[in-house]
Formats: sequence, structure tokens, C-alpha cells
Amino acid sequence: MSTLGEEKSRTEEVETMERSPEQTSTSDSSKLDHATEPRPHVSFKTKMAILSLIMMYESYLFTLIMPAAVLAYINADLGPDPKYPWITVTWNLGAAIIVTVGGRLADIFGRRWFLLTGAISAALGALVGATGQSINQMIVAGVLFGFGGGFQEMCFACAQELVPNRYRFATLGVMIFANHVSSFGPLIAYAFITYTEIGWRACYWFCFAFECATAVMLWVFYRPPSFETKHEDDHKTKWQLVKELDHLGLWLFTAGCLLLLLGLNWGGVSYPWGSAHVVAPIVIAFACFLALGLWEVYGNLKYPILPPKLFKKWRDFTALLVVCFVAGMLYYSMNVLWPRQSSLLFVPANDTIIRGVYANMVSFGTIIAAWYCVTVMPWVGHERWQLVGFMVAQTALIGSMASIGINDKAQAIATVIIVAACNLPPSPLSFGMVSLGLDDQADIGVAVGLISTFRLIGGAVATSIYVSIYTSRYADRIAPTLQRMVQDTGFTGSFSALLKATATNTAAGYAKVPGINPETIQASQLAVKVAYVGAFKIVYLVAIAFGVCAIASALSSRSVSKSKKSNEQAVRLETEKATEGA
Repeated sequence: MSTLGEEKSRTEEVETMERSPEQTSTSDSSKLDHATEPRPHVSFKTKMAILSLIMMYESYLFTLIMPAAVLAYINADLGPDPKYPWITVTWNLGAAIIVTVGGRLADIFGRRWFLLTGAISAALGALVGATGQSINQMIVAGVLFGFGGGFQEMCFACAQELVPNRYRFATLGVMIFANHVSSFGPLIAYAFITYTEIGWRACYWFCFAFECATAVMLWVFYRPPSFETKHEDDHKTKWQLVKELDHLGLWLFTAGCLLLLLGLNWGGVSYPWGSAHVVAPIVIAFACFLALGLWEVYGNLKYPILPPKLFKKWRDFTALLVVCFVAGMLYYSMNVLWPRQSSLLFVPANDTIIRGVYANMVSFGTIIAAWYCVTVMPWVGHERWQLVGFMVAQTALIGSMASIGINDKAQAIATVIIVAACNLPPSPLSFGMVSLGLDDQADIGVAVGLISTFRLIGGAVATSIYVSIYTSRYADRIAPTLQRMVQDTGFTGSFSALLKATATNTAAGYAKVPGINPETIQASQLAVKVAYVGAFKIVYLVAIAFGVCAIASALSSRSVSKSKKSNEQAVRLETEKATEGA
């Protein structure tokens, strides 16, 4: 009997060894409730590596937020130049492309040097911006920021694979919570302008210092599996892997994203929407994406840039792409729309600090969301219903934004803050749901990178659509509104000259109009506000439709199974393995 028992035990051990990791995990989870497992220890070295990734995320946010906040001051100092919006547009262009491409390359070759490249590139961008003497130089700074930002946004995938699966959502919550400093980026930027001699340049020097500190932290503490460790089983060389890369897919993806974003950003700003400069890039971009899809499915690729197996998992991956696309539409567009809306309707023109406070309202909402992400999100589970709740709340609150008038300051402030608070959590929720839904953790870089790319492209699409809507709607409404407002003010001058003065909407501009009087100036300024109220209302009504799509996608996703929130860990730091070996 003893011999039979020993043979049975050995047979079970062999069967366990022969099962795939996924099968072993599933089988073990059926026998063991992970909630009762002893909580694993996270070493000091891992914590310091995650701290370096948090610093990288902070520096990434500063390069996004601060230049956007001082854009008008840069143009006033170095311009005027109609190309000045490209100082920040290039950030979106670069980051949206690089985060997926870089994520895929890092999955194959190792992450350390890609992240260091991101920090160094962003530091160089800050240096170029701090010393820039023309708008063209500032655009170069934006390109370097975008290139570096794409690598830096890989931090969410990098941090998750370093901790046990049960701590992934908690780690994401901590990373979001840590962005309290960068959340005050707009206000810090306006403080630099108000209280420093170098003005807006101080923002770039601040970013330079932060990026340098980040690079040092990464160099010292972040040592993920090296190339040799990743390929210790297949023994492939770097050159072999370079030849096996999806070169055509890389070019098609890069070209498609670049042309789509260029067309959207040119439309209605640099060129009319119907011009060849806008239509041709967008059409070619869609052709590139179509060719890319066919190539990825039928190309029999070793390392596809867009693994088809991911997109087949609708509930675990594709539905979350849609959710994050719409979330990005709201987040990045709010950072453009709200400062414009608040400065037009509620902020005194000569109060720089108050303008900074209003511009910071979106960030105040993210601070509230950060507390949720660290105290509630990781522990309640039911990720699907968390997503649904936030998307429903966002969509409903956008309806509230559509009802804001020129005297609804309190409603506007409260709504913007709550909308921003509801907008942030879907991203870390999606990052965690995607990573834990993968069949192979070797794809975590490209999977999480695609979530980030869709979020960034969603922001670019929304910014183009929304800005086009409110500018065209305002252009249609301002003339009849102005005529109605000034008809009883005793204005005897040229109406066309008065209409032209509304473009600047300043007292100095109105003073140059012949026949003007104080009552007409006051009525004209009110007409501008009324016209913009109607224009922004249409924008928010359009946004509701996108919110409904996101709600439907969130409903079709699914929560992460408790069996996947185990003590398993995807990778270990090289420094930890060296210690264990010793």
C-alpha cells in the first residue's frame, strides 16, 4: 500500500510539471482559495524600483501638463506664430505611437534601456524648451517630450509585472495616488510666470530637473529581466530577433497613427476640413490600418505588433480599448476645453493666478480619484461594475455641463471636478483587467501600450472634433447674438468693425471701434459669452453619444476572476535574483 501511495504521489507530481502554467494555475486555484493564501512579501528593492517608475510617471505628466498651461505665454514671447499649438500637439503624436511600439519592443528585448531612453529624451526636450528662442525650437522640444513620453507611459506595465498578481490593482492605485504633485502642474506653471524672472522657462527647467532625477532613480533601482534572461531558454541573439520583428506591421502602425493624428490636428485649424491636406492623411491612415489588420491576421508572424489573439478576447481586451478611447476623449479634451471655457465665462482677464486655479480644476478631480484608486478600487473587486458606474456617471455629468450658463459658476466648478474624478479610475482599472486577462504575460507591454495608445488617440480625436464644433458654432452665432445685444445701446459705428473686435474681446480692442460707448462694450462682451455658451452646449451634447458607446462596452467586459489574483509574479528584478542566488 505504501508503494502504491508513493507511485501515485510521483505520478501526480509528473502530471503537475507537465501541465502548462495556465492549467496549473487554474487547477491549483480550484483547490486553494487565494484569499486565504499568506500575503507575499514585496522586497525593498522592488519597492524602490516601483518608486522610480512612479517618479517617471510624475515627470511624464509634468511634460504633458505644464507646457500646455503656458502655451499662450510662449507664443506671446517667441511669436506670434500660427504653428504654436504644435508645441503640445507633437507630444500626443509621439506618445501615441511610441507607447505601443516601445511596449512591443520592450516585451522582446527587455525594458530597462527603453525607459532610460524615455527619461533622457524628455530631459533633452526640457533643455531645448528652456533655452528655446523660436516657436520651431519649442516644437522640437515637444517632439522630444512625445518621444520620451511614449516610453515613459510603459511604467504601468513595468510596475504590474514586478509585483504578485494580487497586488497589481493596489500598485496601480499607488501610482495614481502619487500624482498629487503633478496634479498642481497648471497652478505651479502660473506661479512660475507670476513670481519668477524667467517666467514660463522655469516650467521647462523644472521638468529638466525632474527628468534627470528620474533617470538617476531608474539607473540605480530599476533592473528588470535583461535580454539574456528573457531569452535564456531559446538562446536567440538580438540579430535573430531583429530579423523576426514585424517590420511591415511597425511601419504600417506608425504611419497610420501619424497620418491620422496629423489630419485631425490640421482640420479646421491649419486647413479647412474639406481640403486635401486633411482628407488625404485621414484616408491613407485608414488604408494603413486596414492593411495592418490583414497583415497581422494572415502574415504568420513570430512577433506581431498587434497580436490577433488579443483582439479576439473581446471581454478581456477589445471592449476595454473602447472604454479607454472614450475616457481619453473626455480627459484630454477637458484639459483643452475647460481652461478656454472658464477663462471666457468666469475668470477676470488680468488675474493670472485665478486663471491658473480654474485651469487646475480638472487636476483637482484627479486628486479625488487618486484617493479612490488607492483606498477602494483594489479591494472591492467587481471591476466590470466599477467601469460601468464611472462611465454612467461621466455621461450623466456631461449632460450637466451642457446646461451651464454664464451665471452658473458654482455648478460648472463642481461638475468639472466630479467629471474629472470619474474619468481617471477607468484607466488603471483597464490596465489591471487587461494584464490579468492575458494568456501570456510576455505580451503585457504591447497590451497595456495599446490601451494607452487608444486613450491618447481618443484625446486627439475628441480635441479636433470638439474644437471644430465650438469654433464653427460660435462663428454662426456671434453675429446675430451681437446684433441683438447692441441694438439698444446707442451704437452708431460700423457693425463689421465691432464684430471684428469680438475676436480679441478686450477693452483695448473695442476702444478702437468708431462710435463705441461703454454700454456697447458691455453688451458686446456679454454677447461673446452668450455665443460661446451655446457653442459649448453642442459640444457636450455630442460627447453624451460617445459616453453611451463606452457604457455599452463596459457592460460587455468582465471582472477579473479571484483565482487570477494570486501570489504568482510575472518577473523578478535581476538584483533580487542575484541576492537569492547568493
